[in-house]
Amino acid sequence: MRVTFNKLTALLILRALRSSRRTLTSSRKGLLAPTPEPYVRWTARRLGNALATAGVDPADLRGKFQVMVPEQNARIRSNAAQNTIYTHGLPANPVIEVADGVQISCPELLFIELGTIMSPVVQLLVGLELCGRFSRCGADPRNGPVTFGIKPVTTAKKIRAYLANANDVAGLEQSRRIAEWLMDEAWSPQESIVDALARMPLHELGYELGELRLNPRVVAGGDAELLVAKRSRVPDTIVVGTSVGFNYDGGPHFGEDFDADAEPNSQQNGIAAIGPIRAAIVADKRRDRDLLVQGLSVLPVTKEDLLERGGLDRVMLQAMSIIERLGQGDYTRQKQALCRKKLAEERQKLIWSLLPGTRGRVLSRELAEDHMPEMTIHDEEIYF
Repeated sequence: MRVTFNKLTALLILRALRSSRRTLTSSRKGLLAPTPEPYVRWTARRLGNALATAGVDPADLRGKFQVMVPEQNARIRSNAAQNTIYTHGLPANPVIEVADGVQISCPELLFIELGTIMSPVVQLLVGLELCGRFSRCGADPRNGPVTFGIKPVTTAKKIRAYLANANDVAGLEQSRRIAEWLMDEAWSPQESIVDALARMPLHELGYELGELRLNPRVVAGGDAELLVAKRSRVPDTIVVGTSVGFNYDGGPHFGEDFDADAEPNSQQNGIAAIGPIRAAIVADKRRDRDLLVQGLSVLPVTKEDLLERGGLDRVMLQAMSIIERLGQGDYTRQKQALCRKKLAEERQKLIWSLLPGTRGRVLSRELAEDHMPEMTIHDEEIYF
């Protein structure tokens, strides 16, 4: 049996591999025609068995099995399969093997494919995940557990190079535009939301702060002992060409669950959590102090800033003001755009649509129906 999964099915497999901390092979292969051998024909059960071979529960798949084939005659003729035919346009060796007889789109091709079924901001978020050190849960990417501290499966540079060598492939136009905003080294989903919005242009409801650098290491301390120890601090984000950046201090950082449907100020862990929370706060204050010594103004971004109406707008306006005061940039146009009430309302709705919880799921569907009515969209296609 041999089959190559693509699009959302490939993303499901890739997330399962990363969440289990399995190393993804760097070896690339050519796309071959699928075969159900030793069976005569494909069925939903046999496709499910192939998915299981790759370490994914077939029950986690929503919709059809998405597969890619090299020619029209090689299509999988099953109602359970959705075929993508690649007769030309792809760079050489576009797939990777994840199990015996099971291949998926390489991460760079997968990024292009998602441009056919995802909005720009969502595609950017998945790109940051692929180039970052975390993975969402394949079965429930919006609300499921997140795996941290893993290796990226590609880089922004590799994706842009792959896009430059691809021709006449569905999703290419949007993907080339989105790839210009891609960045390496995102460490968490909520951090990536802040980074994506900070980087995206105003017409995409972003803040257009400019190029960002994620999680750079900054040597901390002002005396010989600290310098010898090579102690360093890592702000989540620095605006390139400035001394201003952001740190995302969300609920999970303080031992809380990110509940986007709860009131922002609700107590979730009770008095027993005061000790760990205090330790986290102290560590963050010391980090901010060390960064300040290095001449960096790092603004904290909290989960409440994402949940409360206009919260992230305020943080971004503050960052723009600091950069302008330091003579490191001019954000007149961006600040004028942020004062437009209708745009602010649209941006806030977009922010909420990207968060965990029921509200985010409902809003994501509403936005998809408004902006992508020509597509038949499942929830996981809208966001994840």
